[in-house]
Amino acid sequence: MELSYKIALKQIIDLLDQLEKEKRLKYYLVGGILVNIYSDFRITRDIDLVIDFQASNFRIEDYVIVLKQNDFFPFQDWNTTNYLARETKIIQFLDKTETVKYDNHIIDKFDKSKYKKLGSIALKRRVKETLFGVECWVTSKEDFILSKLIYGGWQDYSDALGCWMRFEHALDVQYMSINSKELGIQKEFNLLKSGIDDPDDYFKQINGY
Repeated sequence: MELSYKIALKQIIDLLDQLEKEKRLKYYLVGGILVNIYSDFRITRDIDLVIDFQASNFRIEDYVIVLKQNDFFPFQDWNTTNYLARETKIIQFLDKTETVKYDNHIIDKFDKSKYKKLGSIALKRRVKETLFGVECWVTSKEDFILSKLIYGGWQDYSDALGCWMRFEHALDVQYMSINSKELGIQKEFNLLKSGIDDPDDYFKQINGY
């Protein structure tokens, strides 16, 4: 599985780097895959990334055509993929061996929910890192933590905590404070910053126990 995962990562990054060069289609990786450079090592089954179509001369439909031409696999069929992408702002498909799932989150500057709002904010601070031997654009450490606090599950907080403890003295805390307020997760960030190192204690305080 690990080898398939690394191959799948290279397949999609090679394509996205080409599209960024030719079509100005910007992207960056997010989610569990980044724990391998930001938190505690573990293998996840999906590859999550964010794509900005609005700043490019490329459409969702064009992207889906390119995926098909490059032998990626749809969950159902490519027409359904197109439809769901427009409705949900997520493009989901499989790698060339139908083993690894990609979740492509589409930036929507008009969606003011905290889940979508971070997409545009984090795009400005994306950084180049090497992941499983593949150089690619990824979300910054600060935005990785904020995204984990937004999604708010037990594993999410553990990932955020791992990154905070590992890089605390290198993080832009002022940036995180400002944007945690903007994203409506100021309480979550302040609890993380306070030094709570047990996810169970964190959730007790979040839920008012």
